[in-house]
Parts: sequence; C-alpha cells; structure tokens
Amino acid sequence: MPANPYAHSGTVGASSARAGAPADCLLETRSLTKRFGHGKAAQTAVDAVGLHVRRNRVYGLLGPNGAGKSTTLKMICGMLRPSAGQILFDGRPWQRTDLYQTGSLIESAPLYPNLTARENLRVRTTLLGLPESRIDEVLATVDLAGTGRKRAGRFSLGMKQRLGIALALLACPRLLILDEPANGLDPLGIEDLRRLIRSFAARGITVVVSSHILTEVQHVADDIGIITGGRLAYEGPLEAGQDLERLFMDVCRADRARR
Repeated sequence: MPANPYAHSGTVGASSARAGAPADCLLETRSLTKRFGHGKAAQTAVDAVGLHVRRNRVYGLLGPNGAGKSTTLKMICGMLRPSAGQILFDGRPWQRTDLYQTGSLIESAPLYPNLTARENLRVRTTLLGLPESRIDEVLATVDLAGTGRKRAGRFSLGMKQRLGIALALLACPRLLILDEPANGLDPLGIEDLRRLIRSFAARGITVVVSSHILTEVQHVADDIGIITGGRLAYEGPLEAGQDLERLFMDVCRADRARR
C-alpha cells in the first residue's frame, strides 16, 4: 500500500489517539467509537477512529458506502452520542456549545418547501437570534441572491444543496461539515459546488467533506482520511498529481485482507 502519512502520525492507518498531533488542528477525534445495540447483538459502526483536521483546510473523508463516514460526522455534529472515545475542538474536549461554531449539511437540506430562500434563512436567523444582514451575505456566498419569490420546493437539487449550505453558514461557523454534498447533482452543479467548497478555506472556514466520489474529493481536498469497515485505514495530505483511485483501492484491499 502506498505510504503518504502525515509527518506527525508516522504510520498509515493509525486510528487511535496519537501523540504529537499538529497544533494547527481545529478538530481531532481520539479512538472515536459508535456501537449500536447491546450485548451479543451489538454492532460496531465506527471503531476507534482518530481524525486530524487542520484549520482552514478542506479534509476529504472517503470510504465505501456503509463504511461509517456519516456516523462519524453525526457524532462530531452532536447528532449521535459516541459509545467511546473523545472529540477535541480547537485543542480542548468538545462540548455542546461548540455546535454554535459548527455548520453542517447532513443528508438532505432541512428546507421548508413552501418558503423562499430568504424566508428559509429568516426562520433560522430568528431562532438563533442572528442579524438579518447575514441573510444577504450567505445568499451572495452561495449565489442564490436572485431567486426572488421562487419557493424552495421548486429549486433544482443543486440549488437546494446551496441553500442548505447557506443555512449552515448563517452563524459564521469555524467548522463546516458536508456529508455527500454532490449526491444527485449534474456536472454543472458539481462544478459550482466544487468552487464553493474551495472558497471556504480562504474565508477562514475549516471544511470536512464526506464522499464516496473520488474525483470530487481530488478536486477540493487538502488532506484525506479513508474509512473502511468502520476503521480509519489511512490519513494523510493529498499531494498534487497523486493517483487517489489507486491509493483508495490499495487501502481498502489491504484492510479487507487484514480482517
């Protein structure tokens, strides 16, 4: 298997806590584990995963369908309680107040189909006590300022995804979690989304994007982690010109051979 680990980690696939994690990590997980069920019927969906997400970078979380990517992200977003392990945010143990600094789009965007883009955003600003000036700012960021009175239920899938990202950006998050954001998008929608994701690092936003579409991660990510069978089998920087498909297949095959 090709070796391209972080200089600080020293090994490929070290998914438990690691000494010497880089000081520029905004998000880190240590032996993060999620089991569903009890006793002999319990199933481990995420097994001692240790991620190191550098601030103001795009981290691509890769893996086959059902590998544990979404479960990992739901724990980071507070939607699921870990069975074991730890999440660190900005170098300290994660707490629920960190959700105010985290924006997320998990699965489908939580939209009111009978409301316009602006009205959807106004619901969120009212709930969070945010200034309405943020609505114009995020609409401009995701290029939806000209949608007028069109209801969200009539939006294309790409527009719905961008409105979901706008909702996630309202509170000026430091961390943005995007789970399979390119699902169902046409080539133009994917290209728009790609440009949008790459722009976030320059705005001071750290992004974790989960996908099983290797080409999309290749275009946007600075670092990658590969989860297979619930384990983090690889983590490292994504080098220019690197054959990501070959790396992914080698990592998955090697992990399968170890089981």
